[in-house]
Amino acid sequence: MTSVTATSTTSSTTSTTSSSTSSSSSLDTDDFLTLITTQLQNQNPLDPTDTTEFTNQIMSYATFNEISSMSETLTELSETMSTMSSTVTSLYEAIGGTSS
Repeated sequence: MTSVTATSTTSSTTSTTSSSTSSSSSLDTDDFLTLITTQLQNQNPLDPTDTTEFTNQIMSYATFNEISSMSETLTELSETMSTMSSTVTSLYEAIGGTSS
């Protein structure tokens, strides 16, 4: 039972580390809003940004943000399932079953 606890702890640590690493190297919402604000402040008043293009930029970022979030969730789910599979296999072998 001790090895099962150690495996769960290792998985949680790995998940936390990968999340913090990915967030520090990507564009976050504050950075995106700063870029959009700067773009609006520096646009040519005689030829402003097309509202359709501006809306597309915002929607593209929102879509990217949601897909990134889903990807992180699926990665965490995959790691959890892998840990659970290892735990079940260990428990099955501990009670005398044979692993295939």
